[in-house]
Amino acid sequence: MFNLRGIYWKVYSAFILTSVLAILVTLAYAVFYRQLSNETNNITAPTEGYISSAELMLQRGGEPLLIEWLLTFEAHPNVNAYVFDNRGVSILGSELPKAVIDYAFSVNELHVKVQPLNRSEILVKAPLTSFDGEFYLLVVEFLHPFAVLDVESYIYLGLSVGIIFFAGIGFLLSGYLSWPLQKLQRTVKAIAGGDLSARSGYSLNQRKDEIGDLSREFDVMADRIQTLLADQKGLLRDISHELRSPLARLQIANELARMDAEGPVIENLDRIDLETNRINEMIAEILLLAKLDVERHPEQWQATDLIQVVRQVVQDAHFEQQSENITIDYQEKNCLVMANDKLLGSAIENLIRNALLHTHKGTKVEITIRSVDHTFALVIRDHGPGVPEEHIPNLTKPFYRAEQSRERINQNVKQNNVGSRGYGLGMAIANRVIESFGGHMNIQNHPEGGLEISCYLNKY
Repeated sequence: MFNLRGIYWKVYSAFILTSVLAILVTLAYAVFYRQLSNETNNITAPTEGYISSAELMLQRGGEPLLIEWLLTFEAHPNVNAYVFDNRGVSILGSELPKAVIDYAFSVNELHVKVQPLNRSEILVKAPLTSFDGEFYLLVVEFLHPFAVLDVESYIYLGLSVGIIFFAGIGFLLSGYLSWPLQKLQRTVKAIAGGDLSARSGYSLNQRKDEIGDLSREFDVMADRIQTLLADQKGLLRDISHELRSPLARLQIANELARMDAEGPVIENLDRIDLETNRINEMIAEILLLAKLDVERHPEQWQATDLIQVVRQVVQDAHFEQQSENITIDYQEKNCLVMANDKLLGSAIENLIRNALLHTHKGTKVEITIRSVDHTFALVIRDHGPGVPEEHIPNLTKPFYRAEQSRERINQNVKQNNVGSRGYGLGMAIANRVIESFGGHMNIQNHPEGGLEISCYLNKY
């Protein structure tokens, strides 16, 4: 089904509009043709002959012969003649057009009257004198050609035929131009959705026009992107393997050294163990971040209750913290969104743990879920120091940390909770996850202090 705002209807509408305007201009030119050329002079040229003939008939046979002469004009489809006696009455006695009567009794002198849009296109009058001196007035009427053809029917027929004809041609032409672009658009959407193998196809590549060139260049670009991303994915997999192997050996060596360690040495070994775990976690999050950049699988999404996901994360956080320092406020019974519940839970967990890390002691992290138009907004606010405005646009960038404003105080070596990692990936991962589900994230300082993060997800 065509998109009403798509290029097909734009091309089709433009073609039809141009065709209708061309038809109207042609019809208008036909209407005014005689006034735009010397045709008027050519038409009125025989008028002197009509006047001479009428006066001759009047002088030779009087009014009866003049009437007989007037009746001969019935054979002329475009010319009529009328004669008025000295009382202003037509000698034929028939009903006359109003335009003829108005012209005959107008105060103007004997001038030709041209009316390009009227039935009486041209009117000419002249005085006649009989043999015995009686006065008559001759009016010659030249009908507009459209009056004979019925101008309304003529224009209606011309427009109808023209529109039908051009509509058929426009339909084929618009389809010829828009179909390949729509197919190319579907290919772009498929690649954006994670199907890197999608291509424009053989039929588009065989075209010899600019669309064919665009299709071929697009396929070349898609091949390069697929190769680069495959290489990137393989490189990250290899790096993670090469890094985790020595880290695993390091952990084993650390545990062996702990068996014979005493006093201050144990504290140093704890530091080694903590940093090793952090590196392992960082590698896992880097891989997840790269995966979110490369892969999107909408077919794996399902209706997910945002409230249930948040409550589960909050429950886990309360268990780890051994205190209830998070509040949840929501009005809806169910907030269904299309997402992968595990990825969504991971993103929300990163945001909540980040808020717990920076909120001041004795304050709570406030979570609000509300309906906003066609989305559900998940708002997480802490009561910490906030972030300088110039740092906010960069918070979703990997490895970016605004440490001056959100300093981590008294991080003990044994502090091994997730929220204290602090290498700037949690916010980036959360943002990528929200965007992968078609949503967006907004970060701002709350007017009353602290940082407020709003995640908007489309309703199911």
